[in-house]
Amino acid sequence: MSMEIKRPGQEPHRTPEENYEHSDADVSGVLKFGLWLAVLLFVVFIAMRWTFGIMGKMTPMGSPASPFENTRVMPPAPRLQVDPQTELRNYCTSQVQSLTSYEWKDSKAGAVQIPVDRAIDLLVEHPLPARAAGNAPAGASSPIAMMPAPADVTGPCGYIAEHDAKEKAAAEEAGKPEEK
Repeated sequence: MSMEIKRPGQEPHRTPEENYEHSDADVSGVLKFGLWLAVLLFVVFIAMRWTFGIMGKMTPMGSPASPFENTRVMPPAPRLQVDPQTELRNYCTSQVQSLTSYEWKDSKAGAVQIPVDRAIDLLVEHPLPARAAGNAPAGASSPIAMMPAPADVTGPCGYIAEHDAKEKAAAEEAGKPEEK
């Protein structure tokens, strides 16, 4: 039993060479589709113009900005960095400077900032008073003294210090003075 439908004027069996479409596309159907598509696009265009007109009346934009205005309004935080390498270098330099210099913090109260190495030396010479062994809080273990290495710089500032040391060594090998 065959699924083929016999139509008048059509041969029931074709040879493999004849396996192609024997009729053309329906021109009137294609034209109708194109016409309705053009009508739909026109209606959508008109509806969008009307919607934007209504929305423009509901939310006015205000006066236009002057092209001659030179004031710059900073955007809200967080802001992008313009030159992050320079900013990091300045930050690391300020941190190293605050750890290695003397500075009055409050002259009226007599508060002075001293270098960390000097503070460690002073604590070794004159240790802070300690509690007696029996006065330790319950559950507290004995503290372990830890001394950081003096040249131990970690984090992004360590990278900057290492990079600067490599540049300085390369400049000395080349016989040129270091430029900054």
